[in-house]
Amino acid sequence: MKFRTDFLAEDYSGLCWFQVRTASTVLAALLALAIAFTFFGLSHNLIIGFLLFVIFFPIIYILRKRGVFKRAENRYAAFGASSELYLEIDDDEIRQSAASGETRLPWADVYSVRESEDSYYVFLTKRKAFYFPKRSFENEEQKNIFLSYIEKYVPAKKVKIKKK
Repeated sequence: MKFRTDFLAEDYSGLCWFQVRTASTVLAALLALAIAFTFFGLSHNLIIGFLLFVIFFPIIYILRKRGVFKRAENRYAAFGASSELYLEIDDDEIRQSAASGETRLPWADVYSVRESEDSYYVFLTKRKAFYFPKRSFENEEQKNIFLSYIEKYVPAKKVKIKKK
């Protein structure tokens, strides 16, 4: 199976946020709790502390997300990333080609597979991934072929995608 896609700055930002989203949520929660309980102590007034948590958590979360997106956009621009990608999947490996070169990933070396609302990510390492935007699949059949390769060659414990 072979297809072409565009890899835009927004896509790169989405990948960066996808990678740190859980850690950012935990960090935002801990910072919000620390701020709330520093000023209004746990034993003195738990309700006020909780209300401050509810106020601070979204603020910290949004600031963290904005920071990740801004850094990703700057990094994307600095590296001059190619916006045109060619992806090919067969029984041996996944190949990603761009103007900057080609990367090959044998199925046995797949670190993990994850799904976001608009993309699939096949991770080579904890931080590096092949990007498969859902918009690139021409039809549902092509998407199902892609998912069948994942199911066939990647152990289930490494795959976190939504089942229909």
